[in-house]
Amino acid sequence: MSVVDEIKQKLDIVDLVSQTVKLRKSGRSYAGLCPFHSNTRTPAFYVFPETQTWHCFGACGMGGDIFTFVMKKDNVDFGDALKMLAERAGVQLHRESGDTSNVKRLIEINQTAAAYFNYQLKHHAEAERVRAYVQKRKINAQSIENFQIGYALNSYNSLLEHLKTKGFSVQEISSAGLASSNEDGRVWDRFRGRLMFPIRNRRGEYIAFGARALSDDQQPKYLNSPDSPIFSKSDTLYGLDFAKDEIRRENLAIIVEGYTDVVVAHQEGFKNVVASLGTALTEKQLSQLARLTKRYALALDADEAGAAATERGLNLARQALSYKNAPVPVGPGLIAFKDRLDAELLILEMPQGRDPDQVILENPESWRALVQNATPLLDYYFNVQARDVDLNSAQGKSELAKRLLPIIAQVKDTVQRAHYAQELARRTRSDERIILEQLNALDKPDAPVRVNKVVRDLPNKPNAARYDEYLLVLLLREPELLSEIEFLSVEDFDQPDTRALYQEILEYGARAISFDVDAFMESLDEVARETGERLRDASKRIQFNPNDAPRELQAAAYRLQLQRYQNELMQLRYLLTEAPLEEQQELTQRVFQVSGLVAQTKRALEARTLLKSNFSPQRSL
Repeated sequence: MSVVDEIKQKLDIVDLVSQTVKLRKSGRSYAGLCPFHSNTRTPAFYVFPETQTWHCFGACGMGGDIFTFVMKKDNVDFGDALKMLAERAGVQLHRESGDTSNVKRLIEINQTAAAYFNYQLKHHAEAERVRAYVQKRKINAQSIENFQIGYALNSYNSLLEHLKTKGFSVQEISSAGLASSNEDGRVWDRFRGRLMFPIRNRRGEYIAFGARALSDDQQPKYLNSPDSPIFSKSDTLYGLDFAKDEIRRENLAIIVEGYTDVVVAHQEGFKNVVASLGTALTEKQLSQLARLTKRYALALDADEAGAAATERGLNLARQALSYKNAPVPVGPGLIAFKDRLDAELLILEMPQGRDPDQVILENPESWRALVQNATPLLDYYFNVQARDVDLNSAQGKSELAKRLLPIIAQVKDTVQRAHYAQELARRTRSDERIILEQLNALDKPDAPVRVNKVVRDLPNKPNAARYDEYLLVLLLREPELLSEIEFLSVEDFDQPDTRALYQEILEYGARAISFDVDAFMESLDEVARETGERLRDASKRIQFNPNDAPRELQAAAYRLQLQRYQNELMQLRYLLTEAPLEEQQELTQRVFQVSGLVAQTKRALEARTLLKSNFSPQRSL
């Protein structure tokens, strides 16, 4: 029995869901209001004890098992959900190594240190001036408590001695990045005389510290914990544990530079704000946000350093954020695949000399206006690049065109591309046709490909694959064909491990220039990697004509999608026999909708394969 199956066996989905959703008995199932979408008047969220699954037949249409429920409720990935549910079920994760206890120990050390720093800030005489500073920055007592802000005494070993009394060894304290040492074996506190901001991961676990200098002679101004087994600065966003739910609700993540900016924003009710730990954004930081929203606003200083940081962030964002390879009709029977940025990037340009926390404290309405009127990325980029050129001179016009044409050439959406070409022509007072000619010289659009109807099925299909696993086996064999199944959603996977792996494939494929399977496997956590390696090994045993691969992959995707709709239809018909009269009309409407999806998917599948009766999902590979 797998770990996933063991957890499912020990946990009851009704007990789990009822802690979040008020459920009432409805025949052999349970009904309630969906927790994942608003404007719900009638119960459309159902839990099925017999199959240990849940499904919303209302606006969001989501469903799954205990793992997908926890993933969506807590905004965590499959690996985190697995750990949370395993702990709840008392199941040992066999794949965990001895390093797990070390990780927990490091988190305990940081949590103990955070409590110690927080106590010193609130009570120690040495911290009197620090309390005055915090008060001057308008950080209230509740925020100090919520974020566990503290003070590191200006002492050689006060924290070290405190942690030793709590049972932590010097080696553990050093591994957590809280102590420094030299070749002579001398050990001392890493943080001394600084304002301390504990850094937590998205689950709220204490993993590191950011320490602010309190005098001009302290350098650097900000000192972070070094990288450790539980902390990497480039992977972490400050405040994400508090901000994740609001980011999803607002469908917008606002990214600032400073710890205080985050604390004050949350204190004043703007809770979708996180900080990049004082550095330019990284790919891993953005990938954490991509699970919550596709809208990002960079709120950085308006000074030269802030502008430079913004520009670095924009360059990174263009590389890291996902692009959709979308089919666009270009003529009868013809399509071309166009890359479209699957995200909206915005800039909040701060008033001169003002940080986000200052703007928020001085006038919250000004902050709301900045957010509401945020500038799209390319519009901001146009403004930045035009600041130091004389557009009244031929040389200045030429210089601006040289700077912006390569940027416009990266815009694959034809409407946006035309818009920015027109904008460049307007700013330089040039003939738009000349701008378009120069664009075409930089980047010729992809040639269209003819779509042919395929009516034959692939012979020698493996007979030991579930639909979801068989699709992933094909995808790991031919990853460059990912764009062929853009229509397939992660919601079409009913098993948490394969659903999580497909999500990782989508995210990696979106940010990578080319899909390197070895590099992809290395990027996975140990939970997803186990599934990935098992299916990758199976892919090596499949033999078929590569020319048939696109069609076969699409057929597998449509089979998986068809299975999802048929299962939903079966659930709906079952519910109609037991649901109260006032709920039957909405359920009936959904039956018609899903019946249409079943018919549509069958037609798509028949266009790619003969429906052979001898192909059916078997046990896992």
